[in-house]
Amino acid sequence: MQVSYKNLITDINGQDYYAQSVDLSESIEIEYFSALGTKNYSAFPRGKPEGDISMQFYLTTGSEIEAIESGYASTGFSKISIGPFSTDQALLQSFSISSDHDSLITANASYSYYGQINSGVVPDKKTASIKPAHGAASSGDLTGFGINRMLNFSYSFDQSFDVKYSLGSISPSKIVMNGASKRLSVSSLISDLDYEKTSLTGASGLCAGEEGEGFQKKSGYINLNNLCNNFVGSVSINGYMESRDFSSSPGSEVVESIRVTEKYVKDEGCSPSTTTTTTSTTSTTT
Repeated sequence: MQVSYKNLITDINGQDYYAQSVDLSESIEIEYFSALGTKNYSAFPRGKPEGDISMQFYLTTGSEIEAIESGYASTGFSKISIGPFSTDQALLQSFSISSDHDSLITANASYSYYGQINSGVVPDKKTASIKPAHGAASSGDLTGFGINRMLNFSYSFDQSFDVKYSLGSISPSKIVMNGASKRLSVSSLISDLDYEKTSLTGASGLCAGEEGEGFQKKSGYINLNNLCNNFVGSVSINGYMESRDFSSSPGSEVVESIRVTEKYVKDEGCSPSTTTTTTSTTSTTT
């Protein structure tokens, strides 16, 4: 089964989203078998259906980002409803935001869910007037990376899980986070950044040194505003500068792009009281 909606308000963990597009797909693994001496075959499902949900939406309030971030490095299920369809066994797979100076800011989120999607009554459409975030009004503090002004940015988070089933159970019995990463890519004119601060290893090379030197973790954030300069939300990162590149063309100023990565460490259950189940468990970051 595959369905697609346009301009539909979607709900994630009780938070409404103004979607530009939503896609839902569902499938089931089937085992076919036949016995000797027969002319036909039979089949049975190897488990409950599983599916994927992807959504592109406008950012209008910080609560939209917070509801999705609650699934970062967490084995707890999220609840999602899309029109008449709903599930309470969804795991966040990825989330991303990108922007430049002349466009509305949209975000993308994708989830995997376990068990057949539930169906009900199509909800009434709302008449709310929204004011999405816009690149021209958004800014932040990335001076730790040497950036004073941005041309554009791309923010993303992705994670993967090992979902296990036990005998006698048709729902997941254990979920283990394999790993998760947050990334931020930013482009700036060479005149709008501190070139020395964008060095990948710093003045002290590979060894940690004083503040501002050496290979060390840095942090920054980007505030997302609408054209009325109202705060819509923010994204942040606390990681290591992983790469940079330069581009130029005749008559144009040199543009430098950097990429910063923040890794999440999965919870290995070092404490006897720590378990990795379908109950929400949040990991630490490095």
